[in-house]
Amino acid sequence: MTALTETLIQSGTLATAFGSAALVGQVTWPLLKMREHILTLQLGIASAYATHYALMGVTSGATVCLIGATQTTIALLSGDRPWLSRLGLGFIPLACLIGALTFSGIATILAVTACCLVMLGRLQSDTLRMRALMLAASPFGISHDAFTGAYPALAGALLSAAIAATAFHRELAVRRSHPANP
Repeated sequence: MTALTETLIQSGTLATAFGSAALVGQVTWPLLKMREHILTLQLGIASAYATHYALMGVTSGATVCLIGATQTTIALLSGDRPWLSRLGLGFIPLACLIGALTFSGIATILAVTACCLVMLGRLQSDTLRMRALMLAASPFGISHDAFTGAYPALAGALLSAAIAATAFHRELAVRRSHPANP
């Protein structure tokens, strides 16, 4: 490791950079309309937050983000193959197991709960159901970030929840006014 890299890691600059990159993605994904675009951006977000948490020493957060990134990849690859999509359900017990192995109190419970709700959301083929489950995960992710002091992630979670709620209500209104177009 170079001296510059070591200095960036020790000062938290690198963690902040990855957290900030993830934040940009996190406030952008709710604006997307197509499932594949949402999932692709979420893959990048999960990878950036995993690095952010790892550099901060937040093992549970980093691990569940990596599990989420893997599950997102499978959701993207599943296409019209329901069996592959159902494979994503197997990541939920894995997230719980990893949470148990890296348990560090309430932060772990919050991270695992948020992760599992988001993973259930990613498995939805309908974007409205996907958005609803991801919104349900928001309070848990927000609380995790507050407990661990992951401030870029907290800012992203708060902004993302507000934007996601607006996008959810917008899509719901469109569906109510055009019931034949789910």
